[in-house]
Amino acid sequence: MAMLVLFSQCNFSVTTAHITNVKICAQIYNNRCESDNPDFSTETPEINVTCTLKNAPENTRVKFSWYYLGQKKISIDEVELNSGNNSSPLDLHSSLSKPNNGWPKGEYEVAIEIVDAHNEPVVRRFNVQ
Repeated sequence: MAMLVLFSQCNFSVTTAHITNVKICAQIYNNRCESDNPDFSTETPEINVTCTLKNAPENTRVKFSWYYLGQKKISIDEVELNSGNNSSPLDLHSSLSKPNNGWPKGEYEVAIEIVDAHNEPVVRRFNVQ
């Protein structure tokens, strides 16, 4: 009985929502990368990541965090999307445009996470050469 009272007072959420089919590309078609291409030139105008959100309830929030991995990890941008009342599976995407001074060469990553799900983010690395 004491354990039942203890668990009823804990505030946590469990979700079956998850991210699948993560791809990186230079151009998207119908809200998706047709193929996965994690290597880009410094002249690439835009870098995209697409994924599928599955088994998600309404108003599931997904965050895309973009980083440059130089001598230390530098945050570039964060984008948060809300699934609204769309049913899953739902295709999502985020992108980065080429900076005015061009892409710095090196390794980058994007982390995709379901906000408040307490799961590890899905991380994809890519290169600019």
